[in-house]
Amino acid sequence: MPVNGADPIVLTGGVVAIAGRPVLRGINLTVRAGEFVALLGANGSGKSTLVRAMTGLRPLAGGHLELFGTPLEEFDDWQRVGFVPQRVGAASGVPASVWEVVASGRLTHRRLFRPLSRADRAAIDDALEVVGLTGKAREGVSTLSGGQQQRTLIARALAGAPELFFLDEPTAGVDLPNQYALADALRRLKQRGATIVLVAH
Repeated sequence: MPVNGADPIVLTGGVVAIAGRPVLRGINLTVRAGEFVALLGANGSGKSTLVRAMTGLRPLAGGHLELFGTPLEEFDDWQRVGFVPQRVGAASGVPASVWEVVASGRLTHRRLFRPLSRADRAAIDDALEVVGLTGKAREGVSTLSGGQQQRTLIARALAGAPELFFLDEPTAGVDLPNQYALADALRRLKQRGATIVLVAH
């Protein structure tokens, strides 16, 4: 079980390899509760690779990673972690409304095939409100702009009520009005005490 009060992320001597070749070495990073950390760098510098390693999507080739005081290999409280990948389109070829996509973020909080509870619905509505998409809830995700789709993905992560958010270049390819909306959503998450790791270039 995670240790109460432990730092959300402690990475010591991290090494990440791709095709057997180390691309990141000697990474030491501690992210404390409530911090907003930006990973900045040019394209290809390894920012997204590091985030994938910290979310367990890419194995570490060396070093030690703890999430909330628990070694990554023992960590199983994933509802505490939200991840918004680089934009690939929230629709992904599946006809779904914005509300349905955001509702999928509650899956870690309920049993399979169990109806949504009042708390689930409140979390979904709150997530939509935070990202400014309440008025688009019943619209098809495929009809939205790229920036609105990205906000939908953030709302999906937010609906799960995680304590730690990873966002991988959320403003890439997003127009200025949606960048402002994303920035406002992140500001509100920060005010709520969320821990945020943001990749940007």
